[in-house]
Amino acid sequence: MTVPEASDESSSREDSISYDVVRQYWNRAAVRSAFSASYMAHEQGLPDDCVRYRFEKESAVVDGWFKDLPSSASILDVGCGAGTWLMHFAGRYDRITGVEQSENMVESARKNLSEVPKVQLYCQNALSFEPNESFDGIFLGGLLMYLNREDVVDLLRRLGTLLKPGGRIVIRESSVRRGVEAKTGDYQVVYRAPSEMAILIGESGLDLQQTELNAGYAAMEVAVNLVDRVRSLPGLRSRDVSTIGNVVWSALRLTAPLSLKLTPMILRKLGVSWPHLQNHFYLVRPQP
Repeated sequence: MTVPEASDESSSREDSISYDVVRQYWNRAAVRSAFSASYMAHEQGLPDDCVRYRFEKESAVVDGWFKDLPSSASILDVGCGAGTWLMHFAGRYDRITGVEQSENMVESARKNLSEVPKVQLYCQNALSFEPNESFDGIFLGGLLMYLNREDVVDLLRRLGTLLKPGGRIVIRESSVRRGVEAKTGDYQVVYRAPSEMAILIGESGLDLQQTELNAGYAAMEVAVNLVDRVRSLPGLRSRDVSTIGNVVWSALRLTAPLSLKLTPMILRKLGVSWPHLQNHFYLVRPQP
């Protein structure tokens, strides 16, 4: 999920956040728009087309890493939100399980999946969730950045014990380029660089096999940053955010790939770290 850029006033190096604050935030976000809330698009008024664009890019990566699983496979989505990925997995595999702590997100997921009987949905804390089965694939789509360090390690270690032989875990996480950056206040999150994620995965007793930059997130983060900049212009601060979000995304799509891929790439080569946040996929398996 896309997350707003951490400002100088609200970020720190401490890897510690309040779970109560996180849960309250997502309960509020789910009420606004279940679909866009799953990807944080509601913050900048970005249209559902932007979310779909990102999801198409992301699902291509996840499907590629799950491609050798049979249709009879069992999949667990930890931190499933409003059920976007549950719906995706349900079209490919026979047994789908989702766990989500936010009551409002679970309510949205139940509505979205009301005609998909193969999905089992649990409103529980992922840290204490104890399923009575094992899984061929486990997906974490942006959960670990809402957990403190020790809980990340404990959760990954426990999930590793739930994998069937040949199973794998796919993680998708927003990140900074170096170190750890925590954001406090009403929206609390911990961004970890890929190198930090690799350390945590190793400490959990799992094997990190592949890391891939999330191209769908990169495009959406460009839109997020541009909306924030447009809204800071005189005369536009009071304008409806959804109007600005739609205009910005339409302009980016019309000028793609220059706007969504080439420009950020050139800026990185020039040493400009923009956008501030990145997102990566991690393919994880039990150690041999």
